[in-house]
Amino acid sequence: MLLFDMSLARRAFLGAAITVAGLGLTGCQVQPLYGKAGITENLATVGISEAKNRPGQVVRNELIFLLAGGAGEPENPVYQLELNVTSSNTNYLSQISSNLPQPGRVTLTAAYVLTRDGIVIKKGSQRMDAQLDYTSQQFAQIRAIRDAEDRAARELAAVLKMDIATALSK
Repeated sequence: MLLFDMSLARRAFLGAAITVAGLGLTGCQVQPLYGKAGITENLATVGISEAKNRPGQVVRNELIFLLAGGAGEPENPVYQLELNVTSSNTNYLSQISSNLPQPGRVTLTAAYVLTRDGIVIKKGSQRMDAQLDYTSQQFAQIRAIRDAEDRAARELAAVLKMDIATALSK
């Protein structure tokens, strides 16, 4: 009812405004990361260097799974990813004087270089933190650190996958 009561000039102005807004949106360059053909196939052809430590191995295993969709390592990799993962942990209060848990953090840092036929495609680093509670029990503390490293490694692998996919989509 309201649309029919508007004057002709108002309706024309509203139509023009909608048309201009629609034309403005046609210039948007937002597109899905996996929208281009061949991105998932390219991800499956990335070979990853051997790990030097346990957190690096967890990141490597998770990254192989994510890149290949569970198919494992490629037999003949087209791209090579040199990956170096380091781990550090911090106890915020730096002393455990009671049976109460103390807050802490594990940080994994991954430095990587993605190459194809010796030519560097992408070089960078990513960092991921995971929180944990330190206790006065040594075994529980070791397990808490390992669990935090595993959580950080899974998140770090997901971020690295996005970096690699972005580099390969260009």
